[in-house]
Amino acid sequence: MLKFLVTGLILIQSSGLKAQEPIPVSRLTEPITFDGIPDEKTWNDVPSLEMTMYSPVYGNKQTEKATIKVAYDDEYFYISGILRYKSHDLIRAVGKKRDSADPSSDWLGIIIDTFNDKQNAVAFATNPNGLRSDATIMNDLAYSNADINFSWNTFWDVKTKIGDKEWSAEFRIPFSSLRFQNIKGKTIMGITIFQFCSGSSEIYTFPPIEPIVNSAYWKPSLTASIEFSELNPKKPVYITPYATAGIGHANELNETETDYEMKLTPKYDAGVDIKYSITNNLTADITINTDFAQAEADDQKINLSKYSLYFPEKRSFFQEKSDIFSFSFLGDNNLFYSRRIGLYNDLPVRIYGGLRMTGRINKWDIGLLDMQTAAIDGNPGENFGVLRTKRTVINQNSYAGAMLTSRIGMDGTYNMAYGLDGQFRVIGDDYLTVKWAQTFENDAENKFIDMAPSRLLLNWEHRNQKGFGYDFVYTWSGKHFNPGMGFEELENYHGVRGLVQYGWFQALQIPS
Repeated sequence: MLKFLVTGLILIQSSGLKAQEPIPVSRLTEPITFDGIPDEKTWNDVPSLEMTMYSPVYGNKQTEKATIKVAYDDEYFYISGILRYKSHDLIRAVGKKRDSADPSSDWLGIIIDTFNDKQNAVAFATNPNGLRSDATIMNDLAYSNADINFSWNTFWDVKTKIGDKEWSAEFRIPFSSLRFQNIKGKTIMGITIFQFCSGSSEIYTFPPIEPIVNSAYWKPSLTASIEFSELNPKKPVYITPYATAGIGHANELNETETDYEMKLTPKYDAGVDIKYSITNNLTADITINTDFAQAEADDQKINLSKYSLYFPEKRSFFQEKSDIFSFSFLGDNNLFYSRRIGLYNDLPVRIYGGLRMTGRINKWDIGLLDMQTAAIDGNPGENFGVLRTKRTVINQNSYAGAMLTSRIGMDGTYNMAYGLDGQFRVIGDDYLTVKWAQTFENDAENKFIDMAPSRLLLNWEHRNQKGFGYDFVYTWSGKHFNPGMGFEELENYHGVRGLVQYGWFQALQIPS
């Protein structure tokens, strides 16, 4: 196995693609009026980006040319678009609720690979109504929608204007909401801009992206590199305090047990959440006496299967760079599942406080979390800890990483786990993924290398739907594998999966 991996890594080195020079982004010379209409002179001086059809026929030019531009100043990254139509009736605007993604609406959006690591990105989109939708993308969208997190929200704004035969938009994204590296005064990011026309079901992108896989234009690895100069954004501190007060009442028997008396009990609480950008690429989240009352409620599900139900994390404290903490064994199986924190036997548990730090230090992605919960009936209180590291190796499409998790009870019980993982672009569009994890508990033998409390994943796949493709998976879960901070759909099993396919796309058709 080691010889095979080393051979694969050598192939990776020899098959690297020559990177194109990044496109310099224009710095605005004058302030703009942020109104959704990019008609100022300073916008006129910014060059347009050429949009190319992604589907239904890759390579076609736009029938009604859109004007798309990007620019920046000291505080914001701006994206403007003027999207033209043959008729006003073809403009479709559906929905105003944040993060609602209605396919019957027209869209304009941008995907930003802020570290230009070709693995992770953030996305911002709007429709003609000015709806705001934002998300994070991880793992180069290897597992489609499972790698997109729409629960993530950050600070940004957009304005739109619907005209006679067009609609226009201006995005204003604070650099303080993005995480990036500034090296010798230069910052390199990757971007993809996409336009969706609902009436004709057409998708256009910059840069040109061939639909070789599902939703290829969402893949960070296919973004175009852009360059900023001398970015020195502010580092604001976001403080979100809360306070609650009320009176509880209950009917209790009196001392003689002959009658009930009303007993009133005052209830009050307070806490605070703090977010601070330590550097442009390192963020700290601090919570004290945490309250998640503002979190979006879960969708109701009915479970008629033998598998546990998985609910996505919607608490904002856990959203910043949540991709760093991902250690997935395909599907919802993960070595770390943040919803284990603050729940015990389906009952909410008070969280006294916690610290969460995410970002990048040199070439290392770092994630650190520590939280303390209160005691509850049957549980003496627990401390939850996670350390996650990842590093790009060999090329921008490969990484190696490790994770440590600890769940320690105040009564001395514990559950700990470690994991090692790597994804390697071997040659062309062929990828090898290897993941290993092992758990330790206070009432187990706890040998360092033991197959019973371990988990393994091997995956060889060809990530291209054009021509022949394949995907082979072997996964195994030991009978004593028990990730106390993770999620497992099924225990104690071996799984083998294979897929071979052939795909083709409609030939290029140049409109007359």
